[in-house]
Amino acid sequence: MCLSDKTKTNKEVQTMKKRVLSILLCASMTAGSLAGCAGKTNEIGETTGKEEHVTEASTAKGETSGAQITLFCDDAATQENFQDYVDAAERSTGLKIEVLAMPTNTDDRTAKVMTILSSGDDTVDILSVDQEMILSLSGTNYLEPLNDVLTPEIKAVYPESFIEMSDGKGVPMFMEIFCFWLNSKYVKEAGMESVKTSEEFTKFLKAVSKDGVYGYGGGWEQTYVWNDIGEFVNLFGGDMYDWSNENTQAAVKFMKEMVDQGYTPLSQLADQYTELNQRIMDGSSASMLNYSSFMPTYDAAGRYGEDDIYIAPMLNLGQEKTYANGWQYVLNAASPNKEAAKVFLSWAASLEGQEAYGRTFSRLPARTDVVDDPDFTVPGMEQLKSYLKTTTLVPRPLPVNSMEYINDVGALFQKYVSDELSFDDYIAGMQKCIKTYFPDKAK
Repeated sequence: MCLSDKTKTNKEVQTMKKRVLSILLCASMTAGSLAGCAGKTNEIGETTGKEEHVTEASTAKGETSGAQITLFCDDAATQENFQDYVDAAERSTGLKIEVLAMPTNTDDRTAKVMTILSSGDDTVDILSVDQEMILSLSGTNYLEPLNDVLTPEIKAVYPESFIEMSDGKGVPMFMEIFCFWLNSKYVKEAGMESVKTSEEFTKFLKAVSKDGVYGYGGGWEQTYVWNDIGEFVNLFGGDMYDWSNENTQAAVKFMKEMVDQGYTPLSQLADQYTELNQRIMDGSSASMLNYSSFMPTYDAAGRYGEDDIYIAPMLNLGQEKTYANGWQYVLNAASPNKEAAKVFLSWAASLEGQEAYGRTFSRLPARTDVVDDPDFTVPGMEQLKSYLKTTTLVPRPLPVNSMEYINDVGALFQKYVSDELSFDDYIAGMQKCIKTYFPDKAK
């Protein structure tokens, strides 16, 4: 797909390279032995039933009743009703749970997690980590193995890729799907019933990009834009491991053409998802690719629905394929409260715990048997089930040293869309980048 009548923008956004975090990650990893754990491209698995398994950790509830654990969690900073989830966990486990909120900025959050674990800090028992962090940590001795929590019966009701991602050292918290979101106001304004195909998406962008409104909005800050890059490559039928692939190249050309045509703002090179969500809510961007885990943000604001802002069927610009991943709970190897912590983790992995998490935060649980339960529902559930049925879902390709890779990919793209790199130089840079971080997969 290509856009015509390009008009160059004069606005350039200068961004700093975030190398400090990469240095911290590299330094912290020297204390543990790294293992390559990049996510496999297997599709989301089907449930094998609702079997529950009583683990050693769960039977220890009586012995640990009244024990206190400390949870360092992103949700504590981003979800206003997080205490409701903690209350449910305390009632079921008999534990006393102290909660510490993580920084909301990605770099600050990752740096804090790495510092706690690499320093042997024993004041935190359980941490929540994203895919980037779990891949960097799973091969080290900073995390406690969870074999007595992740029994074969428990593993069977989670997507295989989620378990493999952490090498059995993490309990999946929820499943998030990288979805296509629309503001219904602009769909109506464009006189369209759907926005799905290449032709429809181009028509939509052209129709609504005017008067301070952009047809598409992205989180294109240096450490975020790799999500959009990978997803447009997916949608165009390209291959992130092959930058000589015509479809891979067409995807990033299209992204730059959206900027050149005024269909998406160059200023978003400074925006993470907090800023992107604000632009969608205030109507300055009419569509976006973003994770389903932001559903609570829109639902709490009374803005989610097909008459306002909603998750639409995924675009198909060559193929219908998108990312599925999620955060996980991990156990600090330095924790002095491992048995009590495993009681919490066993509950979090259980049918009850997953339902409690999903209902409290309006998120799609990671357990496939909860998703298949006709009595379980969250806002947008029907749309998300449609993704599970009709869209090819794959994990995001990440190397062990994921944050360094993410920064390099983001820096190259920002220079390309800002006209600091030619297209050919950008492609050559990405080929070199992939060969550096994925030597066994680069094509």
